[in-house]
Amino acid sequence: MTDPTRPAHSWPEPKQARTHLGTVEYRDIGQGPVLVFLHLVLAESSHWDRMPPFLSDRHRCILPTLPMGAHRVPADASADLSVEGLARAVAELLEELDVRDVTLVGNDSGGAISQVVAANHPERLGRVVLTNCDMYDDFPPKLFSYFNLVPHLPGGMALLGRTLKMRALWGLPFVFGRLTNEVDAIKIDRWADALLASPEVRRDARKVLLGFGPEVTNRAAAALRATRLPFLVAWGADDLAFKPALAERFCAEVPTAKLVMIPDCKTLVCWDQPERLAELIADFVAA
Repeated sequence: MTDPTRPAHSWPEPKQARTHLGTVEYRDIGQGPVLVFLHLVLAESSHWDRMPPFLSDRHRCILPTLPMGAHRVPADASADLSVEGLARAVAELLEELDVRDVTLVGNDSGGAISQVVAANHPERLGRVVLTNCDMYDDFPPKLFSYFNLVPHLPGGMALLGRTLKMRALWGLPFVFGRLTNEVDAIKIDRWADALLASPEVRRDARKVLLGFGPEVTNRAAAALRATRLPFLVAWGADDLAFKPALAERFCAEVPTAKLVMIPDCKTLVCWDQPERLAELIADFVAA
């Protein structure tokens, strides 16, 4: 594995692709079997930036920024930002880049989108990696049930952005306290600034949150019981937001799924244990 303290690459400027949502930015790093990483809500591609240093010497890492609240380029005003709409945009990105046998990697709400891509648009996928993420009735999980309320409040998205800027709140269970062992302050500040900077970005984030709901993840999970795609379910063992029982149920119902528990990490496995996750992904692709 590459030593992440000595970067094996420089971070390129984002490229752009056209989808039915409008313009979607993505970063494209490395060469080899293709890995596509889907980030959580209110974030962008830097959610995953601890992974390419371990992988891009042997893999092509594609990190899209979906219009979920920290993006720089707003979606078209009429864009379908439901989970199904976001999943369709991922499929369109893969088609535009003409990549196949893709390993799709999702975390948190990016994992929910990954399940819908696998269920509805599997044509260019070779395998899927799910780290701790929304599944079944936990979309959003109970700790973040206020995501169901915020989009209906006047000024709710701006209030959410200002809350994310308050570092004193980060350790609370319903902010970041249950998500990671160590909050990445630079990322969170940048994501909150993006949300606060643009009414169009707040509009997009509101539409995304309005599309969350357990009917989405339950429908995808039911479809995936018949999938032929291999799944690696790499789950942070200390997570109290997305408990291991979710992963165990998924692997019991999806015959192509394999569960690996990762100790000493919570929801954001790619922050807490990036080297271990990279090892698991590389072995999964090589198998």
